[in-house]
Amino acid sequence: MAEDADEQLLARSIIDIHGGQAATIVRGNARGAALAGQLVRAKSWIRVLGIIQRQQAAPGHCELG
Repeated sequence: MAEDADEQLLARSIIDIHGGQAATIVRGNARGAALAGQLVRAKSWIRVLGIIQRQQAAPGHCELG
């Protein structure tokens, strides 16, 4: 399944702003959406989390923050 371009852009922006804490921030957003009953939004945050985790696991990735 192809990832949404907006989700990819959001993931890159969150990494740029939050650095090594990006996954933690997004995980909290997904949890909050799920607890609020916003399942579609929670699933979107989970996809963004997957993008961030793959990016941070990529060879050559360096932590700046």
